[in-house]
Amino acid sequence: MIPPRAPEAEPQGLIHSSVALFLCAWIVGMAQSFPLGKFGFGHGFEMAAIARNLADHGTFGNPFGIATGPTAVVPPLYPLFLAAMIKIFGDVLPAAQVANIAANALTAAFLPALARAFYSDARPGLFAGALWILAMPVMPQWDVSFTVALETIGCFFIFKTTSRAGRAGCEAAGCGVIAGLTSLLNPVTFLIFGTWAGFRLLSLRAAVKDALRYMSILVVAATLCNVPWLVRNYRIWHAPVLRTNFGMTVYSSNNDCAQSSLFKDGANGCYQTTHPIASESEARLLQKMGEIEYDRRRTADAWNWIRSHGARFRQLTLERMVEFWFPDPTPAPRQVYAVWAITLLSIPGIALMARTRSRGLWFVLLVWLAYPLVYYIAVSADRYRYPILWTSLLPAGYSLAAVWPADRLLTWFRCFQAQVKPLRISPGYGANSDARQPDANRTQGF
Repeated sequence: MIPPRAPEAEPQGLIHSSVALFLCAWIVGMAQSFPLGKFGFGHGFEMAAIARNLADHGTFGNPFGIATGPTAVVPPLYPLFLAAMIKIFGDVLPAAQVANIAANALTAAFLPALARAFYSDARPGLFAGALWILAMPVMPQWDVSFTVALETIGCFFIFKTTSRAGRAGCEAAGCGVIAGLTSLLNPVTFLIFGTWAGFRLLSLRAAVKDALRYMSILVVAATLCNVPWLVRNYRIWHAPVLRTNFGMTVYSSNNDCAQSSLFKDGANGCYQTTHPIASESEARLLQKMGEIEYDRRRTADAWNWIRSHGARFRQLTLERMVEFWFPDPTPAPRQVYAVWAITLLSIPGIALMARTRSRGLWFVLLVWLAYPLVYYIAVSADRYRYPILWTSLLPAGYSLAAVWPADRLLTWFRCFQAQVKPLRISPGYGANSDARQPDANRTQGF
């Protein structure tokens, strides 16, 4: 069991801990990325190709190296951000890397606050933040770091606002905007926001009227963020689509030469012959048919292969289920092995949450059950794991906080703060916490 904290010291100590984690993540991120510009934006990165097309021609299209026209193969927000960086700075890569580092640092900083939402205690978040710094991605070509940062920030504000659901109309709309913007980076993330808000309202036993009002405002605000993108796509293809890449992804993942991971698919040459980002013949076929028809055709081809190769599909799916949680470490061993460690540490954390009857247990388990389903039928890659990594980080931090002396953790953070900035944690924060009892009126999280 984790001993309770001193409630009067928590807010000041929480701020200090978050600042320390932000600075530590920033320093580590800069060290990983130095010199700025060492990560390429060459052929094979759809978001970068679309961003260049936006900057040069003003159209959201041509992701595959030839003129295939307007596209919806990726969500719009990150390519728009990259295009803005190109317009402002000329060279997109250094600016994208710095922004990537800042997003990772924000994630680290918000984890102690999210730990309070789960456990009414920030200490698991300190461990979670330290583990995140070891695992955080350096992928400026993709939206991953920004998606995770917006998730943690949005879920924190949902935690803060659901306690007054009956009078939090503007706050619910703000949380909905964050959820909507995040869904314009990764549409599947709305599952996380909706589930989190629902569990919070249930755990607080909010009145049905207040809960419905809060959820309705959140969902409407998030949906409105997606309306311009949906209208644009409908005007082009006369179909209400968010993305047009499902068919090409599932087809390149399920065929005679397919392997379980993206790295293996590239190593044996399968990806280069089945996906338009690497195959000129596939890109030409897409150009001829149009994205919607190409997506439908490749979806049908994939299902036909799955039906006729059931044993091989089951084998690939089982391998991908393992690789989602324990990704192929070949592309980035240090970060991926840290992800492995987080996944393993989250198991005793989940057991401890079950033992203490933490309501957050059911939220985590539902996300773990539902979110990865679509990724089990596609080639695995480490970046697919990150959007729900924070739901493993917090249980992992919880398990470490249960066995690690709080005074030693406090000493480490004081030493770091003394080296970086003259921050001082208020007396009593974490010290002799087993001799103090939590405030009975304190808001209880999951």
